[in-house]
Amino acid sequence: MRIKILTAFLMVCVFGCGPAGNSVSERAASLHRIDSLEAAYFETKATMGNPKTGMGLVREYARFYQADGRDSLATDMLFKAGEVSMGIGQGHLAVKYFKLISGDHPEFEEAAEALFLCGFCSENLNADTAEARFYYEAFLKQFPEHHLVKDAQFSLLNMGRSDAELIEMFEEKLARE
Repeated sequence: MRIKILTAFLMVCVFGCGPAGNSVSERAASLHRIDSLEAAYFETKATMGNPKTGMGLVREYARFYQADGRDSLATDMLFKAGEVSMGIGQGHLAVKYFKLISGDHPEFEEAAEALFLCGFCSENLNADTAEARFYYEAFLKQFPEHHLVKDAQFSLLNMGRSDAELIEMFEEKLARE
């Protein structure tokens, strides 16, 4: 009788824990790769913004999310993928990640920022003012009390103005005050 119980216990451990143990080690390996890539990317000013290092980091963040989008860190990794994509000038990729967060993970603590950043990237990196306007307006509608509301409103009012026009506008405002 003891042998049957011991055999059953061992079978449960071997077959029941096998894949879970594997996914735990894959998760740990992925986190290790992310740590290494982050260290390389954020090490110095020279490496920060480096497209090759940045894209490697973005890919690893995306792999982590794709492995299990329900993992407690997955959405955070997706947000980081968007941030690094922004940093290396990959606006379309950044919008893709931020849009995924705001659409599929509205409970995420930075979902509002993700939607705002869709507009910001569309406007400033992709030079797509129509798309930027869409995202800024969606942000204002969904998050009317958010601390970035004034920024979104400012962007909507001044979209398409040159830097020189904005500087002139600020100088006039300062002169009146």
